[in-house]
Amino acid sequence: MASALIFVLAPETQLPVDGASWNELMQAQSLRSGINLRIFPVLPDNQDSLELLISQGSAAVGGANPFGSNQGRALCDALVPHIDPRTLGIGVYEISDTPGPSAVVNAGQPETDSTTLSHVLHPSSGLPIRSIRCLDRFALRDAENETCWFYPTEPGTYLSWENRCRLRTEPGFLPEIPPQDNPSEYRRDHIHVLWSLMADDRALTCVGLTYAKRRIEWPLLRSEAEECATWTAFRIDPMAEESFEELSCISVFGADRAP
Repeated sequence: MASALIFVLAPETQLPVDGASWNELMQAQSLRSGINLRIFPVLPDNQDSLELLISQGSAAVGGANPFGSNQGRALCDALVPHIDPRTLGIGVYEISDTPGPSAVVNAGQPETDSTTLSHVLHPSSGLPIRSIRCLDRFALRDAENETCWFYPTEPGTYLSWENRCRLRTEPGFLPEIPPQDNPSEYRRDHIHVLWSLMADDRALTCVGLTYAKRRIEWPLLRSEAEECATWTAFRIDPMAEESFEELSCISVFGADRAP
């Protein structure tokens, strides 16, 4: 038997129970919004202001590197889903390729249902979903908390690009752990909510979840970005009383969002 852990975020009362189908897990999944974030380092010899980069069209709504591809990749290129631990619960499910007391095959469908885990777990797994077992359901506010660094900590000047978007995701999985014949025993205290300061925020922001120190990924089904984005120039000085200093912040608009 090959099996793996799957995670669903939804209001606690809406989390599927034992015997739920894969479609029910999909419908319950409640990540609906997020922020696309990219952070670019500004080289010491670059004196172009954010205002100039925007007027030249280099810092555009699409979020491409305003200094050109020869300046290297972004330090950060992430989609940060909006996870509110105050209102969401988390459901943990074991899915396997062996029929059990709780099978996911819907009425009127043969047991050889074509639903597989290959698109949500591991590209080479091809594991058919035969059964789903609910291991745990609880309020996310009761999970263990952990802090992490999300923004740069090295001294220097940076540009960040933020673009809000509407999302639809599949249930979460652990990409570092493909389906296994003998999965490790589930433990609630292995689920951690990651918190970090974002830019000059005074309060910590939830930036994701981990299980057993491995990040939970949420496969993206659809993302609809807003037609505007915000560019921010900022400086990091770890020795200063306030390590983050915003230099300028400008919103840009346009229909072309392609980087």
